[in-house]
Amino acid sequence: MMRTGSAILAAISAIVALQSQRAGADEVRHTTFPSVLIGTWAPSAALCTAKDKSSITIAATGYSTADGKCSVGWIVETAGSRGPNYAVHAQCEGDAQKARADVVNVILRPEGGDRVSIGKSFTDLKPYVRCP
Repeated sequence: MMRTGSAILAAISAIVALQSQRAGADEVRHTTFPSVLIGTWAPSAALCTAKDKSSITIAATGYSTADGKCSVGWIVETAGSRGPNYAVHAQCEGDAQKARADVVNVILRPEGGDRVSIGKSFTDLKPYVRCP
């Protein structure tokens, strides 16, 4: 009887372990940006040549805007109906406030070609184009 109880307990443990792995399987955690996002992005091609302050430059481990530089803590990639979404958790320092860093969360969604949507939430996403 003890053997049967142990076998049932082992089977239940295995099922629970498999279920917990499946729950997080749709999220992939990264420490760097995927290559498709690396580059300089602006709200329009005309603003690329104007060196406008609304542009964002993405490197492998961080990004910079007119407000300062941000270092990636982690990036969570999730599957979406239009392709992958990237939720970036970063620590940012403004040019005027190097002593205090702010934690920032940003969402990036590649739209195909040289287009990406960027925002603080899915309702705040704004279109950007890759600058040459």
